[in-house]
Amino acid sequence: MQPNETYHFVQNNDLFRSFSSAEIFSGTPLEFAFNRETYNRKIAPILELARPGDASEIVKMYKETYNGTYPYKEMEDEREVRKFIEDPSVRCVIFIDPSSREIAGCVTFVHDFYNKRGYVRGFMVKKEYQGRIDTVKAMLGSTISTYGDFKGKILSWYVENRTAHTSSQYPMYLCGLEPIGFYPNKDVFFNRVESDLMQILYDERAFTDWNPEKSPTVIFGVKNCYEYSAEKYPIRGISFRTSTVNLRKREIIRWKSRIKRRFSTDKFGYHYITLYYLGSDSFFKFLYTPQVQNFEKTEYDVENNEQLHVFVQDWMILKKILKIRYLEAFVSAYEPNHQTIFYNAGLKPRGYVPRWKYNSTTKKLDDCVLFNSFEGKIDRYMQLIEEGKRLLDCINLKIYN
Repeated sequence: MQPNETYHFVQNNDLFRSFSSAEIFSGTPLEFAFNRETYNRKIAPILELARPGDASEIVKMYKETYNGTYPYKEMEDEREVRKFIEDPSVRCVIFIDPSSREIAGCVTFVHDFYNKRGYVRGFMVKKEYQGRIDTVKAMLGSTISTYGDFKGKILSWYVENRTAHTSSQYPMYLCGLEPIGFYPNKDVFFNRVESDLMQILYDERAFTDWNPEKSPTVIFGVKNCYEYSAEKYPIRGISFRTSTVNLRKREIIRWKSRIKRRFSTDKFGYHYITLYYLGSDSFFKFLYTPQVQNFEKTEYDVENNEQLHVFVQDWMILKKILKIRYLEAFVSAYEPNHQTIFYNAGLKPRGYVPRWKYNSTTKKLDDCVLFNSFEGKIDRYMQLIEEGKRLLDCINLKIYN
């Protein structure tokens, strides 16, 4: 099946074809036409690319918006934000009030050119502008310009949206970022545990020019996640199998005797942990963020299933030692044995993400399954857009009001 107008792709959105980056950053208020009368009464912002001199104002916005509790402290460091602004792989857009010329909000796009994906972060509006500035127009203008300028280099853009409210989920949904995965109890904002909703938008070329060479094989536990994504994107030809894996006990004993850990920490308190084996190039690395008590950004390369099993078991030991509330891994949709190992360790599938990871061997983009586990109860009063609720229904997490 080829992409068509039923899918949310950049090329299928008239607004993406109607405006150029030069028009977006022309210094005039955005005047996209929307049917919703509410939005027509709000302030139409002017969009500008942030300059290094804006770093102090952006830091101030992070501190004031989150009352000094924002857990990712690099965004409260003026020198680090300045480096972000100057980085060619990063685009920081600020929203300007046309009458006062004051910065009212911002959003940042961080591009991973190797995996051809962009991460949308830090979409925020100052307290005094919340409910007054048109966030839909601000987000649309920011994304239109970014998608156009990085056309062909980036094939998907994703965001991890807060679920305490829908004020960021909804504008991004209107931009075409569809819910695709769920992170239960992943974050901490205002000193409270929150879940995140993963939303994503694809360039349709991800499904024409970058299709993987083989069809996915997933365990039956992934079936609901896959079917949810298959309704949205042209992915077909999958096969399912039971969640069983045969592990050789002698090999497990062998690799347990050789496992080692390596730790490093940066100035913002992020811990980079690598598990490895003596006499092997295999590794299992991840990011530990004490501020939110989670393990994420997991990457690994192994020679066999036994190596992965031992790595994951040691990962779970560290989880207990460090009192981790949440951990995640994106696992290949072509490795059912790997999926089984994570599943048997207690992680569950919370999203099937097509074209997520670049395969250096095939030079295509591979599908992955988001696996995660969490501690505690999910806030039943969290706010989700309707499509987010449907995602949770599909992955059997019906915990919202």
